[in-house]
Amino acid sequence: MSVTVMIDKTRMMGTPAFKKEINHLLYSNSFIGSDGEFDAGWNSRDHALVMALMLKSGDGYPKIANGKCMFVQGPVSSNAAFSLGQESHYKSGHSWLVHSKFGLIDVSPTLLSKEHRFREPFNGVFNRVWLPPGKERVSVVLCDDPEDYEEQVRIASQKMAHTTAVYLFLDDHEVSDKLIKSPFKFLNSRFATEIKHRFGPGFYPAVAKHLHDFVLGKAESLVSEGRLKAWGDVVDRFPG
Repeated sequence: MSVTVMIDKTRMMGTPAFKKEINHLLYSNSFIGSDGEFDAGWNSRDHALVMALMLKSGDGYPKIANGKCMFVQGPVSSNAAFSLGQESHYKSGHSWLVHSKFGLIDVSPTLLSKEHRFREPFNGVFNRVWLPPGKERVSVVLCDDPEDYEEQVRIASQKMAHTTAVYLFLDDHEVSDKLIKSPFKFLNSRFATEIKHRFGPGFYPAVAKHLHDFVLGKAESLVSEGRLKAWGDVVDRFPG
């Protein structure tokens, strides 16, 4: 007699549980860079690489898109519009996944409602859809021109009680076996430098495998553990 495996849908991609899990493993503290630009600690390339590893299909991986993003909360009552992300002229940028089925996938940003005044919960963008859909007005806009990006951010800042994710696509990057074996130059983040010294490149495939098992209910959540212990547990369970 066959046994049907019941997948816990609360752990699937696009849910709060999945976002908390991946963010816990791949986040770092925010900081001001040497160029004076604010870095929220999203480590978007690290997130995109892990998601690419999770969503490998056959011998191919989804591409990693590079550009900018801006999350804009329009005016609400007495609160002025607020935005979090990268201006078009910033040296820093943002990365996300481009999947043949799920389209634009981005789970790295965290929009803290109390600190950043965003009204809507955010579990990620999948196929240019803000999740969870919610009852409030939300939208996702994708641009390929810096001037259009700036204009869409301006428009979003004028939409009353509306939350908008605006993306500027500049180029994309193939995920290859070579990149997976030596990802740190591509990742180019303070987080990746720490991971390089502590664990090496095997960390990212290990995180992807943990998240895969987490979605299937085969792995317990590590959110309650400190980051160092969680990292160690993942690498110990899935050694390179």
